[in-house]
Amino acid sequence: MKQGIAPALLISQVKSTAAWALEEPSGFRDALDESVNPANLIPYLRLLLAAHFTTVATFVPTDVDTRIRHHLWWSLETEDQLLAALDVVDEAASWEPRLVSERVVGTSAGDVSGHQGEWLSVWAGALGRAIALGAEQARERALSRIDGELDREEKIFGVCRDPLEILRCATVLAHNLGDLSRVVEAWPRHVQAGELRSRLTRLGHEGGRFAVPGAINKPIMAPENDRFLALRPARSLRKSRKLLLPIAPFLDAWGELLGRTELLDEAERGEIVAALVETHTRNPQQLGCLRALAGFDRAFKGGLGAVEDAVPARQRKLLRTGALREQLGVDQKRFEARMIKKLELVRR
Repeated sequence: MKQGIAPALLISQVKSTAAWALEEPSGFRDALDESVNPANLIPYLRLLLAAHFTTVATFVPTDVDTRIRHHLWWSLETEDQLLAALDVVDEAASWEPRLVSERVVGTSAGDVSGHQGEWLSVWAGALGRAIALGAEQARERALSRIDGELDREEKIFGVCRDPLEILRCATVLAHNLGDLSRVVEAWPRHVQAGELRSRLTRLGHEGGRFAVPGAINKPIMAPENDRFLALRPARSLRKSRKLLLPIAPFLDAWGELLGRTELLDEAERGEIVAALVETHTRNPQQLGCLRALAGFDRAFKGGLGAVEDAVPARQRKLLRTGALREQLGVDQKRFEARMIKKLELVRR
């Protein structure tokens, strides 16, 4: 494997985006060890997984995806190495996503979040390498982890009854299946996977076991899967776990938090508002940023007008006109009713 990112640099990136996550002792905190030698692949994998776990639901995730899904696995040469690496993945999969994410859907059958998609993709990387090596024990272990998680997520979706819970769950499951399928599709052609390749890449398609959440996500929630890249320069959003972004487009409460919290001053609020307006400018069809602005307008004394001076001049006009102003007139209940109506139309 090519030399990976230096541990000290990786940990500095974690501190830059989620320093708050390092304040209390925890399993993932202990794994962020800058003394790890990247040449020692198993400890290095643990470090990479910890960095990814900590930041993947923040505004600036660390860029280690290809290493934990592809490169590192193809550097392992024996089944013993694969099994040791799978031990590390099992440890990471036991860490609690709620510590570092607001994108967790809680149901009577358990929680599901995008973090489970990350582990599915990592197990898929291990599975591809195990098949290539003919490492049967590692193959069965990786596949059992994947199938076990898929069974769990299918059960979770099955107990969802509240329409908004269904929408949130559908988009998380679609994300997780996408993570899994992209890694499987990237397996080298010489990996003799048989029916596994097609089975693991067609789960959310018509006829697949997750066809229903896939059919819900695509027309309703997929347009909201914006990466909110414009929010990255707003460093004040990295101050606290409280400011993490929930599942879009249901961002009214988050916008209200931005307007009320003592964590932010007026200049920082203006910077965030400007970033949300920029998000709308880049993708006018995306509603999440507009709902956040609507929540902010309700919660902050003086509303959006009170921070106009902190917003670049080219964006001030947008605060007073067009779709943005229209959304400000739609309260949260009415907006959510519209989303439920979309769900009803898809499910007919």
